[in-house]
Parts: sequence; C-alpha cells; structure tokens
Amino acid sequence: MDNVRPGSGLSDSPVADDVGILYAEDLRAGDVFELGTTSATEDEIIEFAKRFDPLPIHVDREAAAAGPFGGIIGSAAHSLALYSSLASRVFIPRLALVAGKGIETMRLPNPLRPDVIHTAGIEILEVAPRFRGEDLTTERADLRCAGRLVDDEGRVVLAMAPLQVIRYRMPQQR
Repeated sequence: MDNVRPGSGLSDSPVADDVGILYAEDLRAGDVFELGTTSATEDEIIEFAKRFDPLPIHVDREAAAAGPFGGIIGSAAHSLALYSSLASRVFIPRLALVAGKGIETMRLPNPLRPDVIHTAGIEILEVAPRFRGEDLTTERADLRCAGRLVDDEGRVVLAMAPLQVIRYRMPQQR
C-alpha cells in the first residue's frame, strides 16, 4: 500500500474524490484507501469473546498468560469486526455497491493484542466486468481487494481478500 496520496484516502484515481460515489470505472488496480485506526482493550476483547468465541486465550487471563501468546488476544472474529467497522464507515459507503460476495481468503499472521493501535487499509486488486450469457453489456463488476489490519509495530494482524459487486456508472460493452 505504498501509492496512497496523503490526505485523500485514494491513490491517483482520475475520477474519484473524497465525497463522491465510486463506480467500477472510477477504480483501478493499485488504488489504496486508508481506513483509519482502531483498538480494543483487554476487557473489550474478553467481552466480545465471551459472546462469540469463548476460548481460554480470549477470555481467561490466567490461562492466556500461561499460553503461547503470553496473555489475552483477540479472536479472528474480533479482528475481522474491528477491520469491518472501519471499512463500513470509510470505504463501503463510497462504493456504488450492489452486494458483498464474501471473503476469498483471510489470514491472521499475528495476534490482535489489547490496547494496541491498529491501522487498516484496503487496496484494489481487480475490477472485473460481470458479463452474463449472450448479453454484450454489463452494469456490474466484481471488485477484488486486499484488506489489512496492521499493529503499531507494522505487523500484519489481519490480511483478507474481500469481494464485492459494484455498479458501473455507464454500461460496459464486451
């Protein structure tokens, strides 16, 4: 994510601005959005995990301290929720979104630790037109991205490849 234009949230896209809706033709591979920062306290991690992932490394301070991570860590679901919270405020509302299609891959190479500032970003990997059958035009595209949540020491905590369907402003010809 090296090609971010400071202060804009988007690398050198010729059409998009900070307030406009982004259609498929506005985005290209290499565009990068900074999503902001987030963190979770140890108590927040424990409360989240009690409800959604009550494993000892997420809810039991003593067991977690004796475990492989040396203390409480956030669950995969919590890491994804923190990332998604930022993307849903900064990136997704700017898209001419039809629907989310899923997450193609998701990795957690380093633990989500309490009281650490995490920075999120997303890079456009591909904007692929969705042609159907004999129809030679399309009004939609698959948007493939690479999302990351990185801790304050530069370690990737969450790396994922979300996939969305977005609209074109003008129909595209095959």
